[in-house]
Parts: sequence; structure tokens; C-alpha cells
Amino acid sequence: KNMIGIITIVLIILGWFVVFWLGLIQQNKLLENNAKMKVYEELYELKKAIDEVSINLGLLFNPYSIPFLNMKYVDKSLPSSQRNLKALEFWREYLDKISKQTYAFTGAYLKLWNHIDMWIGVIPELKRAKKEFFEIHLETLTDDLNKHHSYLQNLSLENYRWEEWNQEDIKQKSQEISEKFDRIAVAYLDDLMVEIHNSLISPILGYKKKPRENFANMPRRYEILTKKGIKKVEREK
Repeated sequence: KNMIGIITIVLIILGWFVVFWLGLIQQNKLLENNAKMKVYEELYELKKAIDEVSINLGLLFNPYSIPFLNMKYVDKSLPSSQRNLKALEFWREYLDKISKQTYAFTGAYLKLWNHIDMWIGVIPELKRAKKEFFEIHLETLTDDLNKHHSYLQNLSLENYRWEEWNQEDIKQKSQEISEKFDRIAVAYLDDLMVEIHNSLISPILGYKKKPRENFANMPRRYEILTKKGIKKVEREK
């Protein structure tokens, strides 16, 4: 009887220990999941801030946003020199908007970059995607934005008679930078956030976001950013 009592007590203690141990595991998992949720919320809020800036900057590159129309309808009763000066005021305001929005865009992206760097230990599988996005595509885009701004700025410095500018060339270059901006600053960023969601949130919620593949409104061939880098996609017919 004593032996049976001892065994019973040992089993009870072991049971308590197992329950306690399982409770610790569950508590640690809960803490880990909460931490991952907070990291994702933080990064998502920074992404939303970038979206707001990107909309404002992207609109400025649209060929229809170039202020030729306002410049064209400057009061024609004014002397030619004054008309040119007035028209160039519209141009300088346009350049100033691009400069300010580019600065805001760069600042917002640097903030996201720093925070992803800070949390990359939680999502190590995204190191390659982070490096390719920020250190290759985003840096190239930033350089191109500055070059485009310099190109537009030099137009008025080289020739104040804005009517003599090659407006079609200006529109074409603006369209090119607009398309590159949308591809990198909008589409690739969305791709990166999908990967971040699937790494941090999917194991918790059981919901995995789909990449930009085979969407009806996508071109026949395009590229997406994945955790393994840029992937070329050919949309199904």
C-alpha cells in the first residue's frame, strides 16, 4: 500500500509538472504571436504612410499634371517677357512640389527600411527580398527621380522660352518615370508586404495572401518581388 501511495504521489507531481510545462510553452507561444502581430502592425502603418506620399508624388509624374495648360493661358495682354516670367512661375511651383514630395517619399521609405532592418531577425527568410528591394531597386529609383527633376529644372535654365521646349519629349520622360515609380514604389512594396504578412501573420491566423499572379488586370508579362528576389511572371490566358 505504501508503494502504491508513493507511485500515486509521484504520478500526481509529474502530472502537475507536465501541465505547468505545457502552460509555459503555450504562454511563450502566445507572447511570440503577440510580438509578431505588433511588428506587422508597426510595419503596416509605415507602409500606409508611404502609400499616401506615393499617391501625391505619382500624380505629379502623370503627363496630364505637367502645367503646360496653365502656362499657355497666361494673360496675353502682358508683354512677352512678363508672360514668360508668369508662365515660368507655374513651372517653378511644379518643380517645387516634385522636390518636396520626393523628399517626403525618401524619408518615409528610409523609416520603413530602418524598421525592417530592426526586425529582420524575426523574418530572416526575407533578407534577400529586403536587400533587393531597398538596396537595388529603391536606390535606383531615387537616383532616377533626382535625374528627372534635374532634367525638368534645366529646361527653364537653358531656355526661358518655354513654348520652344520639346513638350512631347517631356511627356514621354514623365510617363517613363511614372511607370517605373508605380512598378517599384507601389507594386514591389505591395509584394514585400505580402511576404511580410505571410511570414509573420499567416502562421497565426492560418490565412496566406496571394502574390500578384494571374490577376485579370495585369499585363501579359510582368515581374513580382518574392522572398527569393524578382520573379518573372507570364499571366495565364
